[in-house]
Amino acid sequence: MRRRDILRVTIEDLAYGGKGVAKYEGKVIFVDGALPGDTVDACLTKIRGSYCESYAKELITPSPQRIKPLCEHFGTCGGCKWQNYEYPSQLKYKEEQLRRQLIHLGGIAEPPTEPIIGAKKLFYYRNKMEYSFGISESGELTLGLHHAGSYDKIFDMRKCHLQSETANDIVNFVKDECRRLNLPSYNMITHEGLMRFLVIRDGKHTGEYMVNILTGPDYQPHKQGIMELGMNLARKFESIKSLYWTVNSQKSNIARWDTYPSETRNGVLSGNDHIHEQLGHCRYRISPDSFFQTNSYQAQVLYDTVIDFSGFSASDKVLDLYCGTGTIAIYVANLVGSIFGVESVSRAVEDAVLNAKENGVSNVKFQRGEVENIINDLGKFNKVIVDPPRAGLHKKALQGIIDMAPPVIIYVSCNPSTLARDVAILKQYGYRLERAVAVDMFPHTYHIEAVTKLVRE
Repeated sequence: MRRRDILRVTIEDLAYGGKGVAKYEGKVIFVDGALPGDTVDACLTKIRGSYCESYAKELITPSPQRIKPLCEHFGTCGGCKWQNYEYPSQLKYKEEQLRRQLIHLGGIAEPPTEPIIGAKKLFYYRNKMEYSFGISESGELTLGLHHAGSYDKIFDMRKCHLQSETANDIVNFVKDECRRLNLPSYNMITHEGLMRFLVIRDGKHTGEYMVNILTGPDYQPHKQGIMELGMNLARKFESIKSLYWTVNSQKSNIARWDTYPSETRNGVLSGNDHIHEQLGHCRYRISPDSFFQTNSYQAQVLYDTVIDFSGFSASDKVLDLYCGTGTIAIYVANLVGSIFGVESVSRAVEDAVLNAKENGVSNVKFQRGEVENIINDLGKFNKVIVDPPRAGLHKKALQGIIDMAPPVIIYVSCNPSTLARDVAILKQYGYRLERAVAVDMFPHTYHIEAVTKLVRE
């Protein structure tokens, strides 16, 4: 076998990460863009000892589970890669992937996984999207999302089915205004130009929108144009309650800001410095940099699952690690004696304190800090909730939890492989995995959220 060879294969399974899996002459063939049941001509891209990587060059026979994707940008866009895969099959895969990771990486022969909790809303569920400005082949400003597999190519988006119709209208309005006002796109290769990102957040249950216009540092020649863009945007969309103009002066191509123009109020161009979202009985304020579960509809399901797994009582002393804006802590506060949250982002901690006050919650406290640096100074708790980033628990954080020896750990994870890795370590120190369930936070993608309960024996 050589690179660029074409193999005709039938897809038997899906690997973690969403690639199709086939067998050919004793080798495993991973096929990007293929679904179980597909017969495809796969073009090889990498040759390894026991496996090969490839992409589906041509679909020969479609899987019975294939459906017509809703989005006109499907195939071009790097997101929503499973819009062409029927939803029940997506759920089956995600449930099975959690189980497999707990078996192979967690070392649990029969993991106690429960039926996946699917989403009721399959489109327009995201409350945050980051759009990028680009330059077309003709030199015209574009605004949209990245081409699949590309970091520097932006396609001109007309409609996305993930966030909301209002968000689509905002994107198209901003694009048209930038062209009218001759505001140039930032060039991520030469690092020249102006417009870099457009970040839109919305409260699904409040109808409030936050828009952040991120530019490069050389904005002075276009200052009036940006001010006019902001004024027209706020006038056009009354639902925008918070409008920011911020600056990313770094070369790194990420939608993060490090400063703001003096013409703004700490970055605020119009309205408030935050918006609100409502989850059940709780109301949360959200700032530009605050972490908040991206699917508001499923976030409440996720938090209700945490409550179900935890079996909280009024005598519980709970530690909430990686607490963000205090969403889980405040949501469960009325069920426990006290709860203490730790978060590394200062603005998120500020929002958490204000969220607790706004919700009339007095038995929660928050501290800013890196979990791995302060875990040993926090004292004892009988229940610990962790919701770490995709990399999972830092080694020092994990060891600190082990040394604390809480009877119950509720581990919320967005990465089953690092979850399983950490579960395997906790097993060595006397913890037993009692319950595990996948919660589908991201329909039409291979991403998996999970809630697990570990009990110290």
